[in-house]
Amino acid sequence: MPVLPEWINFQFPPKIHFEIDCGYKLGSFVKNIGSRVVLITTQKELENAEELSIIKTSLEKHAEGVIIYDDIVDRVHFKDLDSCAHFLRISNADCVVAYGSFESVNAGKAAALLATNDLFAEELLIGKKQPKKKGLPLIVVPTKPLLGNECSPFFSVVDDKDKNRKYFAHEWAFPELIVSDPKIGAGMSSSETAKTGISILSAAVDSILSKYANEITSSTALRSIELISKNIVPAIREPRNLGPKNSIYAASLLAGIAQSTSSLGLCYALSLAVTTVTNLDIFQSMSILLPHVMEYNLTSSAGKYVMIARALDEDVTNISVIEAAIKAVEGIRKIYLELRIPQRLSEYEVKKIDLPGIATLAATYSFLDCLPRELPKNEIETILVAAF
Repeated sequence: MPVLPEWINFQFPPKIHFEIDCGYKLGSFVKNIGSRVVLITTQKELENAEELSIIKTSLEKHAEGVIIYDDIVDRVHFKDLDSCAHFLRISNADCVVAYGSFESVNAGKAAALLATNDLFAEELLIGKKQPKKKGLPLIVVPTKPLLGNECSPFFSVVDDKDKNRKYFAHEWAFPELIVSDPKIGAGMSSSETAKTGISILSAAVDSILSKYANEITSSTALRSIELISKNIVPAIREPRNLGPKNSIYAASLLAGIAQSTSSLGLCYALSLAVTTVTNLDIFQSMSILLPHVMEYNLTSSAGKYVMIARALDEDVTNISVIEAAIKAVEGIRKIYLELRIPQRLSEYEVKKIDLPGIATLAATYSFLDCLPRELPKNEIETILVAAF
């Protein structure tokens, strides 16, 4: 099923504020959304204390009260969400700010929705009970680019019982506002910048390959690819220059706009499963798996690969469509070689015995019906073996 109702060709309701060094303005943005603010972050993603202090001070100037909720340690589980949603209710919060990376934003989206609905996390994500009310307004302040997840209408949470990551999508999961400030992520290391940038590239490719992609989503995703290919190396070589990092943040937003309608695909499904079974994070998983997923889809999506090759500034004149499609994969691998990014799961101590379990979990994600061709579980495992 598509992320949004099938009759919608394109929808992106969130507001975006995108500016270097704008944390001190957050309170003036939020005052028009709510006055009793709970800021949600996980303990592991409680980064850049100086910027967080600036943000909290700004919120306090314009709100009746601000509480930082950091009871979640690392990965978000069902019980974490139930506790967080209960806290939002008893504190009479009317606005949620998610500050952090992948897990903090998952927590913010899910808790904001649960807080206004008489549901437990398990009922929402496993029982698939649909929410009857819109969630609390959510403002997302990412501490790094989040491959577009900062502005998409879906989230994933770990089931306490089977420890698998469950996925949920709904148009009410859209944030109200995304405040994207590259200064907050200025301290990212070279390796973090590399894997984050490549994960954005992966998300953009996923959304282009979706059968729900259209001219609008593909255009934004292609621009995302172009920005990453031109700025990721300068962002690593000149860590104090926020210009290239600014472009990476922009690429993440563009990838999010695209995936909000067209959906993510195989690379994301595999990566969610990998993060469940192994110690890899979503960014590492996406960056490792992208070339292998692209090779698998090459013949079924050759026309789309030509567009990707052009976005990577590959010369595709006077060659066949298949040759041009191969150029797209080659262009991706060139970036990997320049950045020295590992392209094998085995380089991260992933065990071969884990691959069948990863394939089984990946095959359960509902958004895989967006793929350009049917994908049996045994073929998912074949891709993982190639990536091993």
